[in-house]
Parts: sequence; C-alpha cells; structure tokens
Amino acid sequence: MTTDTRLHAHLIALAKPDKPLMTGILVAVVVLLLLFLLLRYLVRRHGGWRRCRRRVSQELALTRQAFGEPLRAFRRHRRGVRTLARHLRDPRAGLLVRRLLGAAEAALGDVPGAFPYGLRTEPGGASVQIAARRLPAAPAPWEYDEVPGPQSWYLELDRLEDGTALPDATPRAGARVRPLPVTVGMSDDTCVHLDLAAGPRMITVEGDSAARTRLLQALAAQLDRPGSGASVTVTDGVHPHYHGERLETVLRDLEDTPPAESEETVSAATTVLVCAAPTPEQTRRLAALTASGTVVCLVDGPAPGQSWALRVDARGWVTAPELGLRADCAPLGRAVAAAVRADRRRSRRVPERRGPAEPAAETGAPPEQKALLSPELVEEPVLPAPPPTGADLLYEPATARTRPTRASAPDEQ
Repeated sequence: MTTDTRLHAHLIALAKPDKPLMTGILVAVVVLLLLFLLLRYLVRRHGGWRRCRRRVSQELALTRQAFGEPLRAFRRHRRGVRTLARHLRDPRAGLLVRRLLGAAEAALGDVPGAFPYGLRTEPGGASVQIAARRLPAAPAPWEYDEVPGPQSWYLELDRLEDGTALPDATPRAGARVRPLPVTVGMSDDTCVHLDLAAGPRMITVEGDSAARTRLLQALAAQLDRPGSGASVTVTDGVHPHYHGERLETVLRDLEDTPPAESEETVSAATTVLVCAAPTPEQTRRLAALTASGTVVCLVDGPAPGQSWALRVDARGWVTAPELGLRADCAPLGRAVAAAVRADRRRSRRVPERRGPAEPAAETGAPPEQKALLSPELVEEPVLPAPPPTGADLLYEPATARTRPTRASAPDEQ
C-alpha cells in the first residue's frame, strides 16, 4: 500500500460515527433539540412568543432598575445635601420662608380655623399648605395649586421682583407664637418646611430609632441657629454625649414661670423643649404647656395626646399623612452641619470687620443692653464656658462636649 492510499484511509477513519468527535456533535445536537422543544412548550404554555418577550423585557427592566437604584440613591442623596445646604446657608432663604408664612396667614384674613402650616420652596416658586375646612379663594399674587395637596396656594417668586409686594405679615388677633419653620427634607427638587408653632406645638418623631434620632438632632440644631427665633432647651437622654437638665426640673421651672400677657409675646423668642421618653404624667404636663402656648415640644418617640407625628423609616423618608407630608430627610443632617459651620465662620469674621469690643464697654451701658445691641462683641468672663448646642452634637467629637452647661452649673442654679 502506497503512502497516498494510507493517508486516504486515515481520513476516512476520522469520519466514522464511533469516534469521540462525531459522538459529541450528535449529543450536542440532540440536547439543543430537546431544549428547543422544551422552550417551545413553555412559551406556548405561557401565551406565545409575544407575551413571553414582553414579560422578559419587563424582568430585564426591573433587574436593571434594582441594580441601578443604589447609584441613583447616592446621587439623589448628594444632590439633596447640596440643595439643602445651599438653602440653609443663605440667611435670605430663612427670612423668605418666614415672610411667606406670615403673608399667607395675613391673606387668610378672618377665615375661622384656617392657618398655614407647611411650605415648599423651589427655584422660582413657593407653595404654602393651609389647614382649613374650606380653602378660600387665593388673593393676588397667590394662585390655587393642587400639586402638594388639595389645600395649597402657589406663588411665583419672580412676581416679587416685578414689583408685586406681599401683604404685611401682621399677626392676627390672639396670635401668641410667631412662625417657627424648620426644614424637614427634600421632595423631588423642592425643600419642604414645616411650621412647628402652627399646630398643637407638640411634635413627636417616631419610627426607626437611628433615623428618627438623626432627624430630631437636625431639627433641634436648626432651631438653635442664630436668628431662628427660638430658645432651645435639650434635656437629659436626648443625646448620649450631652447631659442636660432632667426633664422634671425643666418642667417645674416652666410651670413656675408666669406667662407673659403683653403684646411683645408675639415677637419674643419661642421656648423649644427637646426631650426623650417622657412618662405619662410628664406627657400630660407637656400637653398642658404646649396647649397654653408656653413652649413648643419636640419628643423623641411616640407620646399620647394631641400632637403632630413625624414617622421616619430606615431609608430616611419622613411621612405624616394627616399633614400631606412625605420627604427625604436623609440629607438633612449633613446639610445642617454645613450650615452651622458657615454660621461659625461668619461669626468669626464679624468682630474682625467691626474692630475690638473696647468702645462698646466705654458706653457704660449694662451688660443686658450691650448684649441686645451687639451680642457678638460682649465678653462674659464670669460665666462658665457656653454649653454645646444641638448643632454641636451633629459633627463635633465627644471629647469637646464634657464641659458643664450654663443651665446645669451649680453656681447658677
């Protein structure tokens, strides 16, 4: 047998079906055929190829959304921190919120039982939420709005620049507490504000323990900022690194203080009490104080009685269905901390521009009068170090919070 004959016989032998290569190909073809028949059976059982393609498309979209949600949540959180910090750092924004709430209250006139309690601000516009049995017609420059809820007015802020002025924010007859707005979070691209002095003046923060603690600290820090119009007292048990007075002591002092009946009570600072886990008896006394308009109370956790309940879930969403409130409060803590740092930088720059405090001391005025004229220029060498505020507890280390507070100092009690 020649060489060509042997090569030809070898090639023929490779094509025999008993060889491993051909056997593998046949097995693969049979498996693919079985898989196709099984797939065809399943597709026909579920309604055909068109319905199966639609269902597969939906499942792919849900999978893509589920895997992309963490990234979108991170971007939304960063955008919320920037927006809220920009709003809280601007002193004109806080003045605008108070002005809009006061103007809305003045526009309601003598409508019985109607009052504004919430505000949503966005670039170029603001929407105020109103509690009323029947919402009256919106006077100019307000417009009726249904976006935040059925009881709301909308105002284009560009109209204020065109010369259309809001009515004077004069308090109604019998008003004892001026608006006390705080920012509670973001809803889409709007900043959501709530007037704590508009309702029962007792606000409970409920829900997830960690999330509600962060929200309570952020609300207390906002109220403790300069120009907020509030005098904040934080009791013991609210923050693990801040040991304030006992709630029983604070309640006794508030009950022993006679209420002021003069007309200056509207413009005076509102007393805000921040406490945690009051007893039923303490809750009853707090309800009596808030009903009389003496204090505005922030409670960590549920409390029986008439109150506004802000419920926070583990993802940082705060809801109050009775108020039409739903907002993302997760970025609020970092935004408030940034605003407080801006306040401190601003306060450090003020004495450098105005000069030393010696000329103010030569006037011979009493310390109380000098504090009213220029509180940033008054030195208090006799008093102990100032207590850490609610804003300090957001970002400062625990080692800086061990100094005694003025309220709990032995020589001042």
